[in-house]
Amino acid sequence: MMSMRAGPREPLSQRGLFLVNLKLGRGSNLLMSSSLAGAYVSAYVAADDHDAATRLAISRLTAKGFEFHSTQGPVTRIDPGDWSRHVAQSWPEFIDELPKQEELAAGLDRELVFFGPFVGY
Repeated sequence: MMSMRAGPREPLSQRGLFLVNLKLGRGSNLLMSSSLAGAYVSAYVAADDHDAATRLAISRLTAKGFEFHSTQGPVTRIDPGDWSRHVAQSWPEFIDELPKQEELAAGLDRELVFFGPFVGY
């Protein structure tokens, strides 16, 4: 069945930057202190949609030996133009460790995944 829509065709999905908050177990990861059971981490992912971002974040973390436990809260889309403000508000002590606005913009068209600080539990 054909859909009748006026105006130009919009893409089915628009690639964007997503924030996926995750709870992880230690798994086989050897970099985490042995006194910790796991960690919470914010994953920033360039993807086509929320589900793709979540799958990619989990894949990258399990490849590092972590055990995925759950997502924490909703997966949110971040306007790449607001990246510098987001980092300044959310992670001011890690500004020098996270990508700069121009680095982020350059990576949105490829498989980009990076993580905020890991908070152990």
